[in-house]
Amino acid sequence: MRPHIRSLLLLMLASGALLVGESVGFAQQYYGPAYGPPPSPPPPSYHHPRYAQPYYYTPQDHNGFFVQLTAGAGFLTASETIGGQGATYSGFGFTASGLMGGAIAPNLILFGEVLGTSIVDADLSSNGTYQGSSGYDMTMFGIGPGILYYFEPVNVYVSGTLAFTKMFISYTGNGYPAGDTNWGLGADFKVGKEWWVGPRLGIGIAGMVHLASMKDPQADNNMTATAFSLLFSASFD
Repeated sequence: MRPHIRSLLLLMLASGALLVGESVGFAQQYYGPAYGPPPSPPPPSYHHPRYAQPYYYTPQDHNGFFVQLTAGAGFLTASETIGGQGATYSGFGFTASGLMGGAIAPNLILFGEVLGTSIVDADLSSNGTYQGSSGYDMTMFGIGPGILYYFEPVNVYVSGTLAFTKMFISYTGNGYPAGDTNWGLGADFKVGKEWWVGPRLGIGIAGMVHLASMKDPQADNNMTATAFSLLFSASFD
């Protein structure tokens, strides 16, 4: 072989060996010893869906301004002594009350109340003997301050009112006032249960007792009276 051809071949072999060596070194540096591209990156991490914070139910309570209205059926009985004979007037009628106040602590309310029970043509008994209709219409009216407390979460309440009370009496025949009593001292007590029908509105039922003793100037003695009532109620606060 001619010397210049042999030299050319040797130069080509040396150049090829040099290129192979450089390629191997570059591959090891770039790809690592595995001689290949790096592994695929891990799949993206999917976060668990975030849910809204759960709502924890808290019973409603009674705070701030307070109004309650009640209405229903009542039974009124009033007794006094006239001319040495005991007289009792009684009958079924209508009872209504309204109170307004505000909470001084959660579920504890101070208020002012007006209430009354009216009957028409009251029955009359004398010394325990029924005498028939008396012809008198009677309204037992009271007004005064009170306090009320709700037991939660059942929304049951009890209340008591110091009620200054008067009996208004008229005769059915002509409607003129017939022996109204003076103002006397009384009290009413109420127990009720309500159900929430709105954010601040509750409706329910209640039982009420109204007791009083009043001076009757016509007979110059005291008249004692009691009213028992079953009521529907609506309260807002």
